[in-house]
Amino acid sequence: MLNRVALFLACALALSTAEAIELGDGVQAHGFLSQSLVYTSGNRVGGNSDDGLAIDMREIGGNLSWRPNADWLLSGQVLARWAGESDGGDLRLDYGFIDRTLLADGDTSVGLRLGKIKNPYGFYNTTRDVAHTRPGIIMPQSIYMDRARNFWLAAPGVSLYGNHENPGGNLSWQVSALQPEVDDPDLTYFMTGKNFGRFAGEHSWLGQAMLETVGGRWRAGLSLGQMAMQYRPGAGDDLEPGDTRLPTWVLSVEHNMEFWSLTAEYGQTKVLSRNYGATPHAISIEQDNTTEAWYVQATRRMGNGWQGFLRYDVFYFDKKDRDGTSFAASSAYTLPARMRFAKDWSFGVRRDVGRWAWSGEWHHVDGTAWLSPTDTPTRASVRKWDLLLLQGAWYF
Repeated sequence: MLNRVALFLACALALSTAEAIELGDGVQAHGFLSQSLVYTSGNRVGGNSDDGLAIDMREIGGNLSWRPNADWLLSGQVLARWAGESDGGDLRLDYGFIDRTLLADGDTSVGLRLGKIKNPYGFYNTTRDVAHTRPGIIMPQSIYMDRARNFWLAAPGVSLYGNHENPGGNLSWQVSALQPEVDDPDLTYFMTGKNFGRFAGEHSWLGQAMLETVGGRWRAGLSLGQMAMQYRPGAGDDLEPGDTRLPTWVLSVEHNMEFWSLTAEYGQTKVLSRNYGATPHAISIEQDNTTEAWYVQATRRMGNGWQGFLRYDVFYFDKKDRDGTSFAASSAYTLPARMRFAKDWSFGVRRDVGRWAWSGEWHHVDGTAWLSPTDTPTRASVRKWDLLLLQGAWYF
């Protein structure tokens, strides 16, 4: 393992003076990588972090874009990500699409994208793939839960988008018809509490409108839509082929000043499941609930490439059962209440040096809702725990 990390960092150092690579007329290549060190007082994040300092959390990616003329763009990105048992470094297509500009008259533009498209969701979903663009080493898990990253990040579909500038600011919007990518063991466990079968994506949609004042002092946006999928039972499964719909929305607000940025996002997602069968397990899945997710973050820019943040991040699987006691009672206490919520205080610092970002952050968490059960078995988890993350990230 140490040899792999050393090779990983040696490649980064060898390329650390690189710029975006020009491959021809209108063709550009970019890349990024990051390596993290993780320690937890209990539970596991990105590897065996509860047994000491874990070095298994890293990612490397590259993207290529070609603009043959002003109206056409082809773009795609591949990524390998290591994050414990749920992400073993398999190379995958993060996104890949064809973009056609339909209208561009100076103040207003409209375009169409077709392919595997990033989903418009909150402030950061379309940029979360690159470490330099995240509001911390890990995203606010209430809105951007890593155990459901593949589900929310991008999906095959078609997207109509636009932008309008006026003296008061800038309005951008996007509406996507898509079929979510749901063949993920973590997602199956997330939705059913077991890992026998798999889901298949169904017709879904997401839309977003973002308003930014002149100079970016204020940003505000609304994301909403509905994701849908069908369950396909596996061998020995007690569930039938059920359907789940997830109507969702997120409200995002940010205020930027010379040295400070204050950011807050609040979202809810209804979980509507039907036709999973008549077993006690199936009945428990079909008990409709609404998740509640929000965070507030203050970021301080200190000059010379330094910045720091303080964040409070909250997630509830069921806003009517925030402490999980009703859920635990319904399972005859075979499942713990702590798996239904997570409240996270965190602070961190970052130093940007050229194309490098060096970061460190600490989290104190009450609850285990955003932990992957493939890394931390539910019954072996600890309710209150601490997380320390250190990361070096580079891009060109």
